[in-house]
Amino acid sequence: MSNKSPLTMSLTGIANFLGALGIIGSLIFVGLELRQNQQIAKVAAYQALVEQIADFNVVLLTSPEVSRIRIAALNNEKLTNFEQDQYTAYLRMLQRQSELAFVQYQAGIIGEELLTRTLGPFRSHIRTSALSRSLWEDNLRYITTLFDSRPEFEAHINSLVDGPIANSTNTLS
Repeated sequence: MSNKSPLTMSLTGIANFLGALGIIGSLIFVGLELRQNQQIAKVAAYQALVEQIADFNVVLLTSPEVSRIRIAALNNEKLTNFEQDQYTAYLRMLQRQSELAFVQYQAGIIGEELLTRTLGPFRSHIRTSALSRSLWEDNLRYITTLFDSRPEFEAHINSLVDGPIANSTNTLS
């Protein structure tokens, strides 16, 4: 027989129950905090991407030379070696911006609509400019050889480049 009174056992049970409720409440609180922190991180990543796109577009709006070279490349006009180097640098910035958006999309930070809008200018350059297409295909050969397969970003861009024009969304870039 036990020496414990029913009241002591009852108080122990209540204390254990309240302790379990406290632990469950703490876990719910931590879960809500994590969710809120994820939302904050997503918003910050989205803002960083938008700022990057805005900065990139400022270059086009304020630099007539960069804009002229970009338009000449899109019109498949002959470029000097210096202009080709300038356009290649421009295109690489556009590609890095697109890669960042793709990574953010895969991580669930941005949605498909923003991904499509961000990739639109890069895709348009590859579709329109022979120089851009050549640079892209050289990059594809290199990256495919390097990794023995085509990484997801490159495969996604190729599906957009080879897909219908009707699905394109252009932005200022």
